[in-house]
Amino acid sequence: MNRGRPPIEDPKPLTKYTREFIDTDGSVITWYYDVDKFANGPWKVDVEEAVIQESFEEKNAKLPKTQRKYFNPENQKWVGYGRAKQLKLI
Repeated sequence: MNRGRPPIEDPKPLTKYTREFIDTDGSVITWYYDVDKFANGPWKVDVEEAVIQESFEEKNAKLPKTQRKYFNPENQKWVGYGRAKQLKLI
């Protein structure tokens, strides 16, 4: 019979693991740890940017004036800068 308290078996520390962080804008940052490769921190970091879906109006507003499309209310179509200037839309 063994007497006394049984010996405590410490679990082996992790040598490979990943951590994921999700930013407020939706981008995902993944940190890869491997103690055998680099003991002081992550050896690799992946950043996946969030996909931002902009409407046509938002994209159009960011363009320079000469590359924007302008709405022609007479025929309900979009026209370029030169034609919009001829029609006096701008």
